[in-house]
Amino acid sequence: MIWRGRDISRSMVALVTSLAALALLGVATRAPAWFGQDQGVDNVPPGLLTVMPSARGVATLGGGVSVSLYPDGMRITRGTDLLLQTVVGGSVLSGVVGRVSVAGTDVSETVQRHIDNLVVDDLVFLPGQATYFGRVYDSGVSLPVTITVQLAGSFIRIGASVIGADAVVWHLARETRTFGIPPALGPVILRGHAAWIAPDTPDGRAAFSTVLGTDVGAGPQRAQRSVDLRSAGRTDVHVWTDSGYLTVSSQARHLPTATTSTTS
Repeated sequence: MIWRGRDISRSMVALVTSLAALALLGVATRAPAWFGQDQGVDNVPPGLLTVMPSARGVATLGGGVSVSLYPDGMRITRGTDLLLQTVVGGSVLSGVVGRVSVAGTDVSETVQRHIDNLVVDDLVFLPGQATYFGRVYDSGVSLPVTITVQLAGSFIRIGASVIGADAVVWHLARETRTFGIPPALGPVILRGHAAWIAPDTPDGRAAFSTVLGTDVGAGPQRAQRSVDLRSAGRTDVHVWTDSGYLTVSSQARHLPTATTSTTS
């Protein structure tokens, strides 16, 4: 009976230790939100994406880089490498009506209306550049949209103009191991959180990286910018101007294989 009692005590200690470890893990996971890191960024969900036949297909930008747009989303590739993908089956972007406020180091946005449905009507292709024309709309508002994708050396620039909006929100597909890149964002896993990009981050400087091996930035610098990974399946990038853009590496970093030598 004594030994059985000791076994029960040891089991209870192990159980309590495990529960304590889980509790600490939960604290570590949620601590950034509790300390206000997530405050001030509103949830802007994607709407419907409609791509007319004249805008569908693949446009080659050069250097092996191409952009494709179909009803399931936009993809940017280099050869067989996927560099960036918008949310699957939803609008590439939304237009936002509202305002952003800055008080010292605290930034917050007030979204009065998000216009989430996107129709892309046409594609005009020039050497190294694909330009899409369409509109975002909801039950009461329709705003013209221009999306331009161009190769600019070591990165690809994806710009959008939403005439009449105060902000543009890009809806990207969620990629695992998304982490911030200093000085734009802290070097931490961003999953489940939202954060404002440091205001002194230059135009297009990389703000976060994903498992795809590409770095993504946002501009222009004069606009307040944030990254939101709180919703399942997507990464939203908010840019508070009617003409914002993303930058993405034009070549993916490849993880070393098991046969790669680490000696010089």
